[in-house]
Amino acid sequence: MADHVHHNGCHDHATTRGALFNRAADIVPIPADAMDGLQDFADGGGLNRRDLLERGVGLWVGASMLGGLTTRSMLEAAAAQAADDPNGPIFVSLYLDGGNDGLNTLVPLKDPKYPVLRSRVGIDRAATLPLHDTDEFGWHPNATGLQRLYDAGKVAVLPAVDYAQPDLSHFNSYRYWWTGIPGGEGVRTGWLGRTLDAMGGFGNPLQGVSVSWSFDPILTAKRAPTATVYNPDDFDFWIPGVWGDGYEAPYRNLIKGRHKSKAVSAVRAGYRTTFGVKDRLDPIKTPGGTEPPPTPEPYPDSPLGNSMKNLGRMLGAGLGIRVAALSSEGRFDTHDSQSSEHGRLIGDLGDCLSAFQADIESRGLADRVVTLVWSEFGRRPEDNESAGTDHGAGGLCLVVGNTANGGIRSEFPGLTNLDREDNLKVTTQFPHLYATILEGHMGVDAGRVLPRINNHRLPIFR
Repeated sequence: MADHVHHNGCHDHATTRGALFNRAADIVPIPADAMDGLQDFADGGGLNRRDLLERGVGLWVGASMLGGLTTRSMLEAAAAQAADDPNGPIFVSLYLDGGNDGLNTLVPLKDPKYPVLRSRVGIDRAATLPLHDTDEFGWHPNATGLQRLYDAGKVAVLPAVDYAQPDLSHFNSYRYWWTGIPGGEGVRTGWLGRTLDAMGGFGNPLQGVSVSWSFDPILTAKRAPTATVYNPDDFDFWIPGVWGDGYEAPYRNLIKGRHKSKAVSAVRAGYRTTFGVKDRLDPIKTPGGTEPPPTPEPYPDSPLGNSMKNLGRMLGAGLGIRVAALSSEGRFDTHDSQSSEHGRLIGDLGDCLSAFQADIESRGLADRVVTLVWSEFGRRPEDNESAGTDHGAGGLCLVVGNTANGGIRSEFPGLTNLDREDNLKVTTQFPHLYATILEGHMGVDAGRVLPRINNHRLPIFR
């Protein structure tokens, strides 16, 4: 094995999401104190994004199209979008933040180099969960949810996905994946935002939803409005020191009409849109102190489980959602003591996906929804002295859904012939994966979203 330097490089991980958020696009936060600039709020130093969402503000809206939206127009657009295409496709992006170890998620059982390179974190062949159609691989022992979905033919597996000459940086890799353009410096839109632009829905912010504590840049569009809603129950207005909802009627009256000031007009437009989203979400809220209706398969009580449960409820409400983005919140960067933490994460992932699939099936949506599970890179084939794995290449992607062409659907390059950095060779370029999703599921010409994309497509749909 050639000498190499471990690519810890995690100084960029803590700042990656925040930096990209600030660069992604103009985003309007809608706290209830924005209209009058309450002095107490300013004196107290304000609130961060998570504070705003936890306290019930619940929404961030992309600003590019706010000026033309009103409550009525947004609700009409949402209803029309759902009615015009009641069986329209829905795409879910699930990002495993930090770089998931694909080689321990799906273990290459017959590769002679695996036990050699993974003397510290390797998984014993006998402990893996079998795949029904091949003995070349085994699932992580905790991946029972993934095994169930795979054996039901609902998971297409791509074992070595990345971009050409990956540089192993969280910041660069994540940026390339969310823009959809490797090396695309200066690109400010996300590939799913451009997808919404291509689909032409310019009146419904709920067509693209980030189920998160902050806006996901993958949804950044030039024209199409999008929204951030973590939990429909929490979506409401909140003012420091003010209790009850008696202020809502005056605020609704205050935002009527136009104003000479562009700033005031922009705030009014933002409020109109926010009230519209609130009105649209109100019917699916559960009464105070009660739980939402049970799902066919219980979701894990974890951040990812709660996010996916919230998304299932919103999808079932007929809000005209076409794309949604979720994140695992950045715990897959397993440089040390990997075995226990990674096992817990993979178990949670599989159980969340299994519960989500059962949930959307019970709502009659299973033939419309496809979920892509991805990470900015894989891990190094050789483990490190801290019983972890460093940044690698050729990550594992999963395409989950009723229309997925279940099975191993791209080449696994093996561990006996690594690249010049002693990483897994990349056999699938992620823009080709995106192009296949655009044309095979969303019905959008890939060339409208991915510049200079070629005609190579992947066999991931039936």
